[in-house]
Amino acid sequence: MEKLKTFFKSKTWRIIWGTLKLFISIPIFCISVFYINKLLFSSNNKLFVFAGDTQGSYYSDFMFDRLLKSEPKNSKFWWESSVAYNKNGDFEEGMRRLNKANSLNATDHLGYTGWIKYTKLKDYENALKDFHRLDKLSNVVEYPWGENIYFQMGICYQGLGNYDSAIVYYDKFIASEKNPDNIYPRMYTYRGKIEADRKNYSKALDFYNKTIGLDKNIAEAYYYKAETYRLINQKDSAKVNYNKSLDLIRNNYKNQDAYDEVFLEIYDTEIQDKLKEL
Repeated sequence: MEKLKTFFKSKTWRIIWGTLKLFISIPIFCISVFYINKLLFSSNNKLFVFAGDTQGSYYSDFMFDRLLKSEPKNSKFWWESSVAYNKNGDFEEGMRRLNKANSLNATDHLGYTGWIKYTKLKDYENALKDFHRLDKLSNVVEYPWGENIYFQMGICYQGLGNYDSAIVYYDKFIASEKNPDNIYPRMYTYRGKIEADRKNYSKALDFYNKTIGLDKNIAEAYYYKAETYRLINQKDSAKVNYNKSLDLIRNNYKNQDAYDEVFLEIYDTEIQDKLKEL
């Protein structure tokens, strides 16, 4: 023990410790210079890319604040700065920034705003207002966050229980896609659910089978098909389809999102409970 105390007081230890501090300080210094250079000398476009890449961090917030002060009428800056807030669940601030982006350039940002409202907030009514406004402003079929706007409008109307309007927009979605391969198979499952809710069980089964004919790996189609068979007291068929759905879920063939509950989402435990009831 005494030898260690003597060593830590020695010139040799001071040299070793000084060298270690130097090795630690050099990368910290280099990183600091890098960020200072980014903050002071980069163009706004480069800062925008960097702020987006480091989204949610202190540096990103700092740079977006600087960008917004520099170009307060740049809608892209307002839109991109909202993303981290919405991802983190701070929708009040996220929507404030989105509303500012829409006031500057509605055509570019209404789609994302509507998508946020219906996927994260389940605010179908206000999402529809954004989608309808965008549809009137645009001369082309829009694809908010990558999906056909009419498909998303159909989901919103269905979520509100307005089945007639939902069918209108699902049909409009089909008509707007020139290539049949671009029709999302799960849309027919949603249509089937509408028919099942209306007690049109035969039509519901036709729609579920249409989904399966297009893609055999959609767990929701088998689940809602099983639900329909259960309602018409065909327990054996219900059991077969519940089990098929369960198997697909366990093999990751399920419509899901890491951040939000998706429309008509199904769950492993829910299916197991239904099987116990048969």
